[in-house]
Amino acid sequence: QIILFLVGLYLISVIFSLVQGWVISGVAQKVSYNMRKEISEKINRMPLRYFDTKTHGEVLSRVTNDVDTVSQTLNQSLSQILTSVTTLVGVLIMMFSINWIMTLASLIVIPISAGLIAFVKKSQKYFKTQQEYLGYVNGQVEEVYSGHNVMKAFNAEEREINKFAQLNDTLYNSAWKSQFLSGMMMPIMTFVGNLGYV
Repeated sequence: QIILFLVGLYLISVIFSLVQGWVISGVAQKVSYNMRKEISEKINRMPLRYFDTKTHGEVLSRVTNDVDTVSQTLNQSLSQILTSVTTLVGVLIMMFSINWIMTLASLIVIPISAGLIAFVKKSQKYFKTQQEYLGYVNGQVEEVYSGHNVMKAFNAEEREINKFAQLNDTLYNSAWKSQFLSGMMMPIMTFVGNLGYV
């Protein structure tokens, strides 16, 4: 009976996971579609002076890279959030039903984990810088390659190489810091989990 009950639970879990994946993918793609549509409409309304101050690649980066980043984040994070919240509620109910004193003792770890997560949240500013400079690098590369003859005619190669090196350097530093800090999340959560267990 227990085995059959478990098989039934696992089958229900698989069905819910499939439905969740299907719904979240649909939501993420719909949001991306609407964002691209609104960006397209906005670009058509923008005055020409906006395009004089922004490079062609920077504008393209806003339409492609930024929207793709939002779409990927929605696809990955939304399902993880839903799964985590459901698991948390279920686990808390089970823990309180088994032993409320031990449950309260294990919940003491929550303020510690909140403090550690606040430290990792510092990576957000680096992610913002990374996206910003990705647009600058794309813009500069696109401008230099499309206007290569003009750049060579005015002997601007050295200046453009130096400009690219500066932009690429900033992009590298912000990308490295953002990836490192966000990569710390899993080891920190493992540490907090072990601490809670102890």
